[in-house]
Formats: sequence, structure tokens, C-alpha cells
Amino acid sequence: MSLCVEEKNRSWCTSSNANDQRAITIECASDKTAPYAMTDAVYASLIKLCTDICKRNGKTKLLWFADKDKTLNYNPRADEMVLTVHRWFANKSCPGDWLYCRLGDLAAKVTAALGSEPDAPATDEPATEKVQMYRVRKTWADAKSQVGAYKVLKNAKAAADKNPGYFVFDEGGKAVYPDGAKAEQPVAFKPYVVSISIENLNIRKGPGLNYGTTGKFTGKGCFTIVEEKSGSGSDKGWGKLKSGIGWIALDHTKKI
Repeated sequence: MSLCVEEKNRSWCTSSNANDQRAITIECASDKTAPYAMTDAVYASLIKLCTDICKRNGKTKLLWFADKDKTLNYNPRADEMVLTVHRWFANKSCPGDWLYCRLGDLAAKVTAALGSEPDAPATDEPATEKVQMYRVRKTWADAKSQVGAYKVLKNAKAAADKNPGYFVFDEGGKAVYPDGAKAEQPVAFKPYVVSISIENLNIRKGPGLNYGTTGKFTGKGCFTIVEEKSGSGSDKGWGKLKSGIGWIALDHTKKI
């Protein structure tokens, strides 16, 4: 790791005078071809470097909006630092899709290392109480076989009785009816990355339109999904963002 230009000086590397004058720019070693992947060691060093930069400048949060206009129009608070990327100012892929898809994760890890929580700003919306839903399916993994979701367990049992070979599952994917029946147990979820091409996809506090919004949007970019749940308002279900900030409707995403 080396310092090529003092942080107080312009590095002349983002093709934007305005961005250069206010940014501390970083170059990372990567593959020579797309998606320009980095090694775990390089990524870990990047997290440490960004954390160090924030500490030395009195910042407690690193933010990533995944949207050029929102980022450049945002007025950071005194304790905040915001990420920008070269591709926003020139016809380049820099920093490459591998890192671009992980900038949300980078911001969250740096913020956590600084001792802050990467939460959305507070809103005036009341907290929504979580409702237990019982789902009637052949197996937990076979969401397409679902014949209904019920708040009342008795009603879910009745639906299962009408459909031989079906089971009642709780929110965690555990078969709760028929008693003693063996159903397929939930498979460990494997996180995956999705791309979003719209700018105004709401981030909600829970998996469904019945949950309030966090007051933030994803913007365009790539995001890691660490959990899936079905819920109102999305045929494909809802995905929990790795940053922990909330849930998004998977209808508006593309798995990559």
C-alpha cells in the first residue's frame, strides 16, 4: 500500500475537477479483465484503508448511494463521508463490476469498524408489528406449490387437509403440521447478487408492502441478498439487503 499524491492535493484521476478537488482517490490491484476481481487480501486492505481515512478526518460513517445524482446532490453531515466512482465521470468501467457490486458491503463494513450502525435515517412512520404467517406448500423450498398463507394456524391446517401431500410451514420454514410428519427441512440460504436498473426502488423495514419504508431507495447498482421471504406486493418475494438496512421487492431485480 502506498501514497502517490498527498490527500490534500488533487490526484487528477477521476476525469472530474469537482470530484478530484474533494475526493481522496484510491486505486486497487485487480484482474486485468472484467469484472476486474480483487483478491480477499486486497479487499480487506481497502476496508482498513477507508476506515483509517475516515478516522483521520473525524468521520463515523461511510455512505454508498449507488446513484450519481443522489450522491453529488447529497450534503453530508459533519461525521459522514460518501463514496463516488470513476465511471460516473468518464466512459470507463472503473472500479469494475466486481467492486462496484460490493461498495454497499464496503460502506457497511467500514461504518461498523468506526463503531456506527449503517441504519437509515429515522422517519415518522410507526413501527410495524411482525405478523406470523403459516404457509401451505409441498416443501418449503417449492414456493410455487404454495396454495395459501394464513395468519390463523387452524385455517392453514384446513388448507393442508384439503391438499394431500401438503404441509404447513412457519416463518422459519419449519413444518408444523401434520404433527409428526416429515417434510423437507429448509436448505441453508446462499447469498447472491442482484442488479437493479431503476432509481426509486423503496427499501422497506420488512418483507411486504404492509411494512413501512426506511426513507431510502436503492438507486441503480448491484446488491447482495442474504435472505428471502414471501410477502404482499411482490410475486418473486422480498430480499433482505446484506447491509441490514431493509428489504426490497425482487420483482424489480435481476440475479447475476
